[in-house]
Amino acid sequence: MGTDYQSYQARKYFPGLDGLRALAIVAVVWHHSARPDFLPMFARGFAGVDLFFVLSGFLIVTLLLREKAKNGRISLRNFWARRFLRLMPAYYLLLFAMLGVYLVFKPDDPDTARLAEGFPIYALYLSNWIHPGANNLGITWSLATEEQFYVVWPLVEAFFAPVAAAAFWFVALIVNQLINFGVLDPAIDASFGEGFAGSREILDSTFTPILLGVGLAHLLHREKSYALVKRLAGFKYAPLVFMGALLVLFNIPAADISGAFRLVMHILMSLWIASIVLAPASKTTALLDWRPVAFIGAISYGMYLYHMWCVYAAQILIGKLGLSNLWFEFPLALAGTIAISAASFYFYEKPFLNLRKRFRK
Repeated sequence: MGTDYQSYQARKYFPGLDGLRALAIVAVVWHHSARPDFLPMFARGFAGVDLFFVLSGFLIVTLLLREKAKNGRISLRNFWARRFLRLMPAYYLLLFAMLGVYLVFKPDDPDTARLAEGFPIYALYLSNWIHPGANNLGITWSLATEEQFYVVWPLVEAFFAPVAAAAFWFVALIVNQLINFGVLDPAIDASFGEGFAGSREILDSTFTPILLGVGLAHLLHREKSYALVKRLAGFKYAPLVFMGALLVLFNIPAADISGAFRLVMHILMSLWIASIVLAPASKTTALLDWRPVAFIGAISYGMYLYHMWCVYAAQILIGKLGLSNLWFEFPLALAGTIAISAASFYFYEKPFLNLRKRFRK
């Protein structure tokens, strides 16, 4: 087991995780496009965001734990600089480009007013709690959620004793589950206004998937708990088993998936990620690491940023051509999203990504 654990600790790249990102972003584009819903799972592409959250929690905290083990401390300056260079250039490009276009071409339009008035909310990553309602920026709630995680959790890893960090994690998870099961809805509505609890995406998804990713990172970081996870999710065909379990769950009819459904979904996602990480040589991991799939995962951040505008463009094109939205909107939107995101990645984001090397000490 020591050899296997040491191999995990030495691994700087986890095969298959870019493939999971690809599945997540394709599911999100599918969810926001017109599509046939023959099975319940076809209406649940929004779960791609939850998968992104688990991945973020796992990968970010794994990096922080390894840095602390190697250097004895975590450089918050370096961490936040790397996150800034990865996320904010493309995000602010989109925000300022939208604001400029709206002010020039639609100066007196209500859409422009909503964007201008809500701009500080979007710029400060607060749109998971406040809805300015600007066109095609509803998806920024998840970006705000992750950004808040990137601000808060590194402080926990850097300054909290292990017992205090574990207690903080446990309390946060319990609070999020109280929200997930609706226990705190009356208190939330009483504090923030009637209907608040049912109108915020973050209160549907909660921070639970990110916290489970954090927990997985800690379990795999220690040799004894690594052995436990290995027994639970490292058996042969585990990636297929957990993927199959998720597909079964997604096909259970349910108008409201809050409560046990969503909790089980997040747990299965965490186990699926663990099984992929623990099986770098499996056929499932190889398929997820196939270059075209991994490429989509690599540009998935840009795809998330731009895909709503590509869906909108696809709708306009389909209207002009007289095609069926049901069958053509998703493939056209996906193709456009990949093309624009690849261009953004190579011609705009890359120079910022290369600068991150200065902050990897």
